[in-house]
Amino acid sequence: MRWKQPEIDSVKRKAPQVRARRDLIVIAALALIGCVIVLSDPDRAFEWLAGRKEVQFDEFLTAVTVLGSGFAVFSWRRWTDLSRQVGEYQRLQEELSALNEQASLMSETDDLLQSCLSSGEAYKIAIRHFEAQFPAMSGAILAITDARDTAEIAASWGRPAINQRVFGIQDCWALRRGRMNRSLAADPRLVCAHIGPLVPTYALCVPMMAQGETLGVLYLDTGANTEKSRGESLTEVQERMVRTLAEHLALAVANLNLRETLRIEAIRDPLTGLFNRRYMEVSLEREFRRSLRKQTTLAVVMIDVDHFKQFNDSHGHEAGDAVLRELAKLFQSQLRVEDIASRYGGEEFILILPETNIEAAWDCAERLRRGAHTMQIPHYGETLEGVRLSIGVACYPQHGTTAEALVRAADTALYPAKELDRDQLALAESL
Repeated sequence: MRWKQPEIDSVKRKAPQVRARRDLIVIAALALIGCVIVLSDPDRAFEWLAGRKEVQFDEFLTAVTVLGSGFAVFSWRRWTDLSRQVGEYQRLQEELSALNEQASLMSETDDLLQSCLSSGEAYKIAIRHFEAQFPAMSGAILAITDARDTAEIAASWGRPAINQRVFGIQDCWALRRGRMNRSLAADPRLVCAHIGPLVPTYALCVPMMAQGETLGVLYLDTGANTEKSRGESLTEVQERMVRTLAEHLALAVANLNLRETLRIEAIRDPLTGLFNRRYMEVSLEREFRRSLRKQTTLAVVMIDVDHFKQFNDSHGHEAGDAVLRELAKLFQSQLRVEDIASRYGGEEFILILPETNIEAAWDCAERLRRGAHTMQIPHYGETLEGVRLSIGVACYPQHGTTAEALVRAADTALYPAKELDRDQLALAESL
């Protein structure tokens, strides 16, 4: 039968103690035997000692006594030293076990962070870790805003001593210095300005940095109220663990942000922020199949900006880009959440309106045409006039029985609209 590793370690720890205990037992046994012999017949023992005066037995007995006493003292000292070493070994073993447990928990948390699909999920995983490791402490995860000059609370637990949800980056020493900062009530010189009004006994700010960018700050403290503010400070080992988790959290958030950026770039037009043509084609096919299944209507609106080339020639391409961006804002403000607005190419746009009949699609297109007239387009200190739109409208099932047929019908309707002095709406021909 093979021993388990903990049993082997236990045997190794006890072996020096067993040997020292055995030496003491032997010494005590010898001393006890000598006492028993002397006490059993004292006269004979003294006669035996007196009969050996000529061989200087007293000196021999003295030497034996001194050596025995020395050996006893040596064995006792070895016993105490070994006991102290075993105690230190046990303490180190306990610390190592605690570190192994923390490393195992950190590995599990890191694996969960890498599996998150959003920053919100990553924050929840980090909070779960902190609540398990430091149940008496409060804290918050603060994210840098898009403006890059403020930080706001993205998630929190307990009662962190933060006086406002949004504060300037200059209010946090950790963000200023790019390194961990302790705020102590006993030394208010380096207390972050975002802490207060009751400063806890101990607070820790750890910047979350990844890929050369500061994403936020991880904040821990002993609590905002007087009772919790008496909690214990973190040890150096615990602070290192917090810093490590902040690094892992920052890396996970950075990867999520990069993934979201790539996803947006794959489906969005970079100039207008509307969906691109590829996403429109996929969405149109999906919505068309849904209309077939539910037996509902589906409208497609094709929009073209009138005289856009002349506008570019007169005001420059940057002004033309400004017009397209303002049109995108107009579409997003006038359409429903379920509607899909996309840039088809150049100055052309396609709107997909699920569960919309011809009358509703016509009204929507008319609102957009009129809204384009009144647009105010700021451009380098001047305001450009609104633009004119030519719009073609097609609807399933009256104008097409496939998604491609609907787009062709709306596109074909554009031609008579552009021929009739432009700035017109035209309805596709029925099947």
